[in-house]
Amino acid sequence: MKKICFILSSVVIFSLGIGFFTNQADALMVRKSIEELTYEADSILIGKVKSMESRWNKDRTLIYTYIIISVREYTKALPNMKEVKEITIKVPGGEVGGIGLKVSDTPEFRKGEEVFLFLRIEKLPIFKVAGLFQGKYTIEDGKVKNKVLEQEILLDSLISQIREIMQGPGLGR
Repeated sequence: MKKICFILSSVVIFSLGIGFFTNQADALMVRKSIEELTYEADSILIGKVKSMESRWNKDRTLIYTYIIISVREYTKALPNMKEVKEITIKVPGGEVGGIGLKVSDTPEFRKGEEVFLFLRIEKLPIFKVAGLFQGKYTIEDGKVKNKVLEQEILLDSLISQIREIMQGPGLGR
């Protein structure tokens, strides 16, 4: 009887372990190419972080940070967006009144930071970053850098690559 209990216990523990590791693997993010980000994005732009403010959601269950971006240039824009000089991005996480929420895979911003962004509409006039951290690059010395992906490319090369992708069918915005 002890042997049967031991075997059953081992099977249960093994099954729980497999379930735990399977769920962890499901949470891994698939790396997106510049082409995939370009197709996914409603807007692609260069700008500067003007301000950031974290707030609770309506139910006070989540904290979001709202980032105001001063737009310098659009590489891809929605109709009538090229005239818009400031946009708001919403990312999960932040700190309100000493209570913080950190969400993995979300991009991090700094006031004054120059950025190259792939954006999706959440609900106008609010955008979210396409591909989470993959859709946010910092601009430094004529290069765009994504520190999480350890990726660096000349800004002009990235813009040329995106314009070439946009020449394909269905992306002539």
